[in-house]
Amino acid sequence: MNPKIIELQPNAANEMRTALLRWYRFSNEIMNSTMRLSQPILEAYFRGLSDVIPNLNDMVKKTCEIPETDCPPRCVCDMEWDACEGSKVSGTIDIVNSGDQAKSFTVSSGSFRTIDDDSGVKPQLKPDHFTLAPGDKQTVLVSVNIEKAFVQNDVYQTEVKIRGRYEQCVRLHLSVRRKYTPHCEIKHGEIPRRIVAHHWYDHFQCEELCFEPVRERVPTGSTKPKRTSQALKKKRSVKKKKSQRK
Repeated sequence: MNPKIIELQPNAANEMRTALLRWYRFSNEIMNSTMRLSQPILEAYFRGLSDVIPNLNDMVKKTCEIPETDCPPRCVCDMEWDACEGSKVSGTIDIVNSGDQAKSFTVSSGSFRTIDDDSGVKPQLKPDHFTLAPGDKQTVLVSVNIEKAFVQNDVYQTEVKIRGRYEQCVRLHLSVRRKYTPHCEIKHGEIPRRIVAHHWYDHFQCEELCFEPVRERVPTGSTKPKRTSQALKKKRSVKKKKSQRK
């Protein structure tokens, strides 16, 4: 059987080309419409997937990982002072035995230091050793005398170490400032005066004291000042004249 070759006329070929172009455009429009309609669905799907995956990770961690805890800090707290030479500062530390058995404690400290200087001065600790029953508390007094060994405007530090079942500490910060004594100078002379206009319709002015003068009081029980001989003579002469007139 011999195949037959179909020859298309020019008009038929143009019609075929036009039909293919229409089909191609129609397919693109369908695909674009489908993408626009499915975009919200796809976004919601991916959002839900991103929410589910972390939960799955958390579920895996809860079932597979060992829970961990952090250690408490070695230094429990800080104490800060601001003082000058010749003064004394103090503070207190409460130590509680939270264990189930009695325990002995020792409290010690090094000297106050800066990066470049060691004062050689240690804080006084009272008491520095004791034994506590379960639940008991001991208050330790910490005091420092600010001596000449401290450099002014420097900040010194040291640690108070508490040793029982293990070692804990309290940091001490000491700011040494320049010794300052408040001072004020008063210049006291004559009572100052001010100039005041007398009236608006004249051009006179007057002076008045800015402060009331202090009246000296005679202490109780003191004798009156004795009169001079001239004052006595003058008084007698006045009496004599009066008597002559009479």
